[in-house]
Amino acid sequence: MTHSASTLMPFFGLIRVSGEDRASFLHNQLSNDINHLSAGQACLATYNTAKGRVIANIVVLKRDEDIILIAAADLCETLQKKLQIYIMRSKVKLQSMDEWRVAVSIPAITTVQAEPVPQYVLSATQKNQIWQITLPDNTTIQIGKINQLPPLNTETAKAWQVQQISSGIPWISAAATETCVAQMLNQQLIGAVHFKKGCYPGQEIIARAQYRGQVKRGLALLETTSILTAGDTITDSNNEEVGLIINQVQQETATLALAVIKHSAAETQLQCNNHSLTIKKCFFTTVITENT
Repeated sequence: MTHSASTLMPFFGLIRVSGEDRASFLHNQLSNDINHLSAGQACLATYNTAKGRVIANIVVLKRDEDIILIAAADLCETLQKKLQIYIMRSKVKLQSMDEWRVAVSIPAITTVQAEPVPQYVLSATQKNQIWQITLPDNTTIQIGKINQLPPLNTETAKAWQVQQISSGIPWISAAATETCVAQMLNQQLIGAVHFKKGCYPGQEIIARAQYRGQVKRGLALLETTSILTAGDTITDSNNEEVGLIINQVQQETATLALAVIKHSAAETQLQCNNHSLTIKKCFFTTVITENT
């Protein structure tokens, strides 16, 4: 039998959405099909600008009496304010959940899928007032009151970050908000974007990018010996901007990072903060032609 390691994950924060119109309201704002979620189910979603740029990517948990949104803690206030604007006459109430926290767990044995299969509904269970949601890479998120969750273990937190980055699963924070469309972040591959659910902010841009293949940037796994920060600019050998650091984790001898880069930059020498970057893996298919 294998056991998992768990830790508090301060990166995440929570918003509670209540009121009888909560599901239809969120269905019209987020990129996934919230109306067809049953109580006790979860999903991934993005909240986007009218131009299709991802403000935040979110785990959505539907409970009997409310819906919980889990996103980067440094974006929760922004997310709540932007959603509040569109409530108007809808019977919806948004609240921060300051007494609740998010923890994560890593199974003892993890696997990285070569080609993720979209999961529009995620498994969610409740035990001892703690909700647990299984993510596409089989790691889990738990939410509950802080005294019910495991303490922060920095090594386990780093291991979880390494697993997410190595799996090509990005988490947008304030440093990278409104910089990428969903396909640059492979949100369509893990089930965060539902293309048949109807309108939501940015839907036309995201649909056009999907069906016309207009996205020219994608995720890449990078490594460097220097320290990186989310939001750092990536340049090529000509010092031209070609990408952006989304997530990073510093290890003993190197820093691993998940970045969005131009497809055409995958064959060039990249750098960030005057330090060279090594591309370990691209999470997109690069087609190099003579005219590229």
